[in-house]
Amino acid sequence: MLRDEALDRALLLRVAQSRDVAAMEQLYARFRPRMVRFLSRMTRDEGLIEEAYNDVMIKVWDKAEQFQDRAKVSSWIFSIAYRTCLRMVKKQQRRNLVLNLMGDEMADLDIPVDDNPAVPDADLARAVTQLSGNHRMVVELCYFEGCSLEEISAIVGCPLNTVKTRLHHARKKLKQRLQNNGLNEPV
Repeated sequence: MLRDEALDRALLLRVAQSRDVAAMEQLYARFRPRMVRFLSRMTRDEGLIEEAYNDVMIKVWDKAEQFQDRAKVSSWIFSIAYRTCLRMVKKQQRRNLVLNLMGDEMADLDIPVDDNPAVPDADLARAVTQLSGNHRMVVELCYFEGCSLEEISAIVGCPLNTVKTRLHHARKKLKQRLQNNGLNEPV
């Protein structure tokens, strides 16, 4: 993990200092699998996920020199992704509201929801998708991305105690949902 962070920092430094396209291509490829998983938990719209990821990496390219060594490169990029996707999802929701107001003839344009997310434990994944957005993000960042509570605080832009509270409530809700479905998995 430490070697990964050192490589990420070296690549980002090359982008920041010399606008190194090859370094940016490596960052793009390195972060793509994790970032697509992360973004897919915010929206199921494949087109929006792709657009958000590309927007994130353009921002990384444009703002590489603004990165400060106080955080991990991955935390900085996930922070950009979180805010970018939130803006895009809100924009999509407004668009869907307009389409719904236009009438039933536009219903075929609604975004389908995938009830079978591609993660190892489908029951847990389903329970996670039922959490509120704030709870889902802290679970995703903590358990699926391995971020520390401090990193999550920086990514979502809220105090550390708020992250702890959200994680506590999310675990309680997950445990309850899993128990309601007949699963006694510890959360």
